[in-house]
Amino acid sequence: MPNFICCLRHILHGEGFEARLAATEDDAAEACTSAAISAVLLDCAGWPSDIAPVCALSKEARLPVGALAGGEHAQHLQLIKAGLEDVIARPLSPAKLIAFLNSVRPRPEPTISSSFVIPADLVVQDHAVVVAGKRINLAPIEARILEFLVARQGEISTREQLIEAVWPNPRLLSRRTVDVHVGRLRRAVAELRNVQIRTVYGAGYAVEFHDA
Repeated sequence: MPNFICCLRHILHGEGFEARLAATEDDAAEACTSAAISAVLLDCAGWPSDIAPVCALSKEARLPVGALAGGEHAQHLQLIKAGLEDVIARPLSPAKLIAFLNSVRPRPEPTISSSFVIPADLVVQDHAVVVAGKRINLAPIEARILEFLVARQGEISTREQLIEAVWPNPRLLSRRTVDVHVGRLRRAVAELRNVQIRTVYGAGYAVEFHDA
């Protein structure tokens, strides 16, 4: 397998593409949030676990997905092929691989709505957010995340920015932890119709406000 990866990287580099190797689901999750990633190529033979979750993660991030597959994986591929842009049979066909990558359009730059206005009566406290007299209890970390997002109104905050601004020991934190806390914050403020925590795939998070 290392020889195959080296060969693949050499082919891609020669055609002007940079490759990033993901060996685990965590690697894949992190890669899918990178604005520099424009396509995902799944090696069905070399992946150590079920490939379907990785495929779903890539599609959720709105990334084009291709797969390298041998005949022994045909049945498995049929389960996920509906979500793939291309399937490249092994042994590898460099021409088909490059054709797939050349057909991928770069993702547009992430943007957020510029038409929202922060409610004048919004107050973020240590353990809660209050909007129009309605109080939603929050854990301290979630409250600090919301406060940071509100302060950066109209901007997208990356996971790295949130880690540095919100957590006292950022070096001990993983990007996945950020996702967990943002998810809890999103569920907590779901009761507030005019407040939305938005995931901007490939970039980070932003808070948006709408008319109630």
